[in-house]
Amino acid sequence: MATVVSRIHSIIPRIALALAVPAVAAVIVVYRSFTRPYAPPGSDVFAMAAGRWAWTTRDSGCTNDWHRIAFSPDHSVMTITSSKEYKQADGTWDSVAVYDIRGSGPGWIRGAIRGEMRKTPDGRLVVWDLVFRSPNRYAWHRTDWLGGAYTAEIQRCD
Repeated sequence: MATVVSRIHSIIPRIALALAVPAVAAVIVVYRSFTRPYAPPGSDVFAMAAGRWAWTTRDSGCTNDWHRIAFSPDHSVMTITSSKEYKQADGTWDSVAVYDIRGSGPGWIRGAIRGEMRKTPDGRLVVWDLVFRSPNRYAWHRTDWLGGAYTAEIQRCD
């Protein structure tokens, strides 16, 4: 009986290790699927982003509360025009936000809002990444947030 107990104690760590490796691999795959932008091969992220959009969290967003994304010809400026005015960080009301593009890649565009007043915990101005989650949805990610942190999704209306 004593040899059976001693064998169990030597087998348990081996079983745990054998189960841990696939579990860790599964966590990595799931994490990457939630943090990696949607980007079909050869896609133009600026063409994908241009158009009319609405938050998925708002009823009838595409009808009543949408926004349009457009870019300058050289892709250095992104303009988001909303169907309704909204309160800006400085307390004024406007329906247009202008972003200076700081970078882009497959499935994402990084932009800094002109006139931004919000700051990150380390004192820098907030910068936003528009990140595609699927062909017709994107979400915002602030560059000071953790890798998997996004706003609610925004859906294409066009």
